[in-house]
Amino acid sequence: NSYTTSAALQAIIMGSLEKRSGHTYGPPGHKQCIYFIDDLNMPHVDMYDTQAAIMLMTQMISYGQVYDRQHLDEKRDIVDVLFTACMNPKAGSFMINARLQRHFTVLTTYAPTPTLISGIYSKILGKHLQSFSSIIHRLTDQIVGATGDILMSIQNSPSFLPSA
Repeated sequence: NSYTTSAALQAIIMGSLEKRSGHTYGPPGHKQCIYFIDDLNMPHVDMYDTQAAIMLMTQMISYGQVYDRQHLDEKRDIVDVLFTACMNPKAGSFMINARLQRHFTVLTTYAPTPTLISGIYSKILGKHLQSFSSIIHRLTDQIVGATGDILMSIQNSPSFLPSA
């Protein structure tokens, strides 16, 4: 979120890694670790137009290392770690530093239309209900239609507003 500092991010990441040998750190048991960064665009932009947590993550991904905050002359090599992230389209800075963005494949998705949802679920439910009697199988369109109506009423309800 907007209160995430580089120190907090480093503590979270290093907290789940163990020392392997020398200055090398990685996930326990010589496994791979994938960090999911939710709201990549949320850290606060400071007066220098930077985001310290984002720049630390850029350093980790680009160089595979971070500096020990207590002993600044010691580097910690990070191995077997991958990052994946998402951004909130309605809040945050809307821009990601190009040095960080180059490490990611950027995908954009939009909310599906009711027609698209109906088409997908009709095929799935229709296939599933084939093994039932024809009376049940004929209910496919009604079940999918009712499900779409419920989804639309939830999405349009002031009680269920999209959140960041």
